[in-house]
Amino acid sequence: MKKFLTGVVGLFALFALVALAGCGNHSLSVGASTKTPSGMVAVIKGKASKNAKISYQIDQQAKKAVKNTDGAYVVEVPAKTKKQTVNITSQKGSDVITKKVTINKRKALGQYKPIANNYNQAVIGMSLSKADQQKAKDLAAAEKKAKASSSKPTSAAKAKAEIAKLPASQQKAALAKLEAQGKEMAALQKEGKEVQAAMATAKKENKDKLLPTNMSNGVKNVITQNNYTVRANYQDKNLMGLTLIVPVKAMKQESGQKDFGTVFSLLSNELGANPKSVMKQFEKLLKDAKKSSSTSTATNVIKSNGVKFEVGYSTTHLYIYITK
Repeated sequence: MKKFLTGVVGLFALFALVALAGCGNHSLSVGASTKTPSGMVAVIKGKASKNAKISYQIDQQAKKAVKNTDGAYVVEVPAKTKKQTVNITSQKGSDVITKKVTINKRKALGQYKPIANNYNQAVIGMSLSKADQQKAKDLAAAEKKAKASSSKPTSAAKAKAEIAKLPASQQKAALAKLEAQGKEMAALQKEGKEVQAAMATAKKENKDKLLPTNMSNGVKNVITQNNYTVRANYQDKNLMGLTLIVPVKAMKQESGQKDFGTVFSLLSNELGANPKSVMKQFEKLLKDAKKSSSTSTATNVIKSNGVKFEVGYSTTHLYIYITK
């Protein structure tokens, strides 16, 4: 009996040593405990035990699992206008390790909806015929003139009643002026309907080139075309960042160059940057890149009116990260 008990105690001791050894092999690293977003996200890279289950939780959001690739993991946290706390957890058997990482806040590019609406209007306007573009300009000028005028609009009947009060010598000229104004107004109303119809058609034809008007929090592709992709980080009504992704092969084609130039300029303009300055700086970076044999995604920075454009290259794509 004594020998049996001694054997059992020995087994328990062995199990304890194995468990302790297992705990000793369990580890988790997160890099720096405070991180600043780069591009649209903050990246947490770390190492853990090969067979551990890795998960993370941002503030009070639901926990999410992370792939453990031979003891390494990566977590990308979209930038926000407030600080974020990320808890990284590694579980191996009954042993659990949790480490905290703080993500610094980032300034937003602006509220998403106004930016999206202005961008979409620009895309639609550019796709109109020259005749319809001119009509739109005429309408805008007339609207501006009407707003600048201190006089309030009156009905034709009321205007004629006012003319009737004038001396007979002035009534003919006043009536002629009123008639001319009426014709001008009728022409503008006709043009307005024509422009609205043209814009509705253009919107339908270019729907895949427009930014969505409704978004949910997260990083996602918002425009996908053969020659370019636009990715957005939308958080709580704010546009935190954009990424313009262009295949290198598209930059070697005339259609691709045209699409890139148009989208890049429109985005720059709607975000408050100076498109001409941004494009000039970009062209210089592109020339320098062609001279270099490097294929890394190291970034070069362009700045304009507080907007930052980080330009990176790979062997297959050009990346432009737009933030503030």
